[in-house]
Amino acid sequence: MEPVKKTGIFCVLLFQACMVWAGGMVTGEPQSFVFTDKGYFADKPVTVHYYKARSAGPDAKVIVVIHGTERQGPRMRDNWMPLAEKNKLIVLAPEFDEARFPSRLFNMGGIETRDRSKWSFQIVEHLFDFVRADEGLAAPDYLLFGHSAGGQFVHRFMLLTEAPRVSVAMAANAGSYTMPRYPGLTDDKFPYALDESIVGPDKLKQVFSRKLIVLLGEADIQTDAANLPKARQATAQGANRLERGSNFFAQAQAQAQKMGAPLAWERVTVPGVGHDSRRMSQAAARLLFESAK
Repeated sequence: MEPVKKTGIFCVLLFQACMVWAGGMVTGEPQSFVFTDKGYFADKPVTVHYYKARSAGPDAKVIVVIHGTERQGPRMRDNWMPLAEKNKLIVLAPEFDEARFPSRLFNMGGIETRDRSKWSFQIVEHLFDFVRADEGLAAPDYLLFGHSAGGQFVHRFMLLTEAPRVSVAMAANAGSYTMPRYPGLTDDKFPYALDESIVGPDKLKQVFSRKLIVLLGEADIQTDAANLPKARQATAQGANRLERGSNFFAQAQAQAQKMGAPLAWERVTVPGVGHDSRRMSQAAARLLFESAK
């Protein structure tokens, strides 16, 4: 089936989303479709680049992969295509273009508004609903991976959303973080630390029970990279991405210990890899699929 070229949009009320779609994913070929959420994001369609493995039947796993500041959905999809067939994967790579999704709506997820109806995280959840229903999938949850700015999106998604249906999330080489702690009088405030009105202590304990892997390239240590966040709050988290990710995880450990809460998060480093979405995707796949066998 050829990709849809018409512009008509019909509403899919089951999961409160609208779609330009002819129905049914093409298997074995890189393709794309346009997805438009309802509500606050009704005027912000997202092109979803996808690959459905030929081996993917009703028992297929879904992985949503989030690009970085380059805003290249096809590149993220292509990173995962070689991994799809052997693992019966449907790869979804939504592209958050800069015109519709500036950093405050992409990297930060829109959280500065404190209004959950304006958070872009919901687009991922509704996209999963659509694909699961349209493809007749049995999967109750999905995998989530993000690199660089996508790593920012993913860790905030897992830290702040109410009940994400994510079995395992991987935040790779993020440049800045919302630290999993409550700030004191002189500390950086939300969105660089938690707001107790959004994530209270009981909720934070639930968050610590979620499966989040902080994936860090051991060679991602540049301090002068053009796309390394340089805001004061970001530089306070470490000199480079490796330091910042390590400090984020250490802060989670300290906070969980202080609260007497188990921590299901992991920190995994990848030797010899820097700021490279393809090689970090390969490392993520090894953790997700090979280590489980």
